[in-house]
Amino acid sequence: QISIQLHSILEYQNIRNHLKTKPNQHNTNWARIFTYLMCPLDRDQITETQVIIITKTLSASIQELASRIEKEPLSVLTGIQDEKHVLIKSEEIFRIYADHGKVWIQTKKGLFQIRKTLYQIEELLDEKQFVRISHSEIISLSKIVNFDLSFNGTICVNCIDGSKRYVSRRYVPKIKEILGM
Repeated sequence: QISIQLHSILEYQNIRNHLKTKPNQHNTNWARIFTYLMCPLDRDQITETQVIIITKTLSASIQELASRIEKEPLSVLTGIQDEKHVLIKSEEIFRIYADHGKVWIQTKKGLFQIRKTLYQIEELLDEKQFVRISHSEIISLSKIVNFDLSFNGTICVNCIDGSKRYVSRRYVPKIKEILGM
């Protein structure tokens, strides 16, 4: 999830002056913002997506922009493979699934563990690109070849990687809605 912080340039100047005159007495949030702005970032220090907007005045259009950014689905997730954190673009994802208490992202490049629940990930993803097909799996609509409805009450999803996934009964109505049935 993206966190948004809005600040006027006057606030920024005040905190800069405060940090210069009283370096040991400061608001930790402002100190972090000031550090972000003044120091180069190390990728390993970044734990979440943040947008910091510093503006002359906090107008309605700036607040609307911040609101739109917060609601925008994420196009990148961070997965872990061989103890390295890897950025994964949403268009690279075949599926996201839970197995033995861990959540995995499957791409052409392999499997990546992610430290979020499927419900958290589902909230972050674009609902026009991803659909939940069972309690433990979300698939990318762009990686689907076709849907086979020949099974009794079950939908088989044929994916471009040759795999077959099955939609659980609970999620069949959602798939039928997507298919316009």
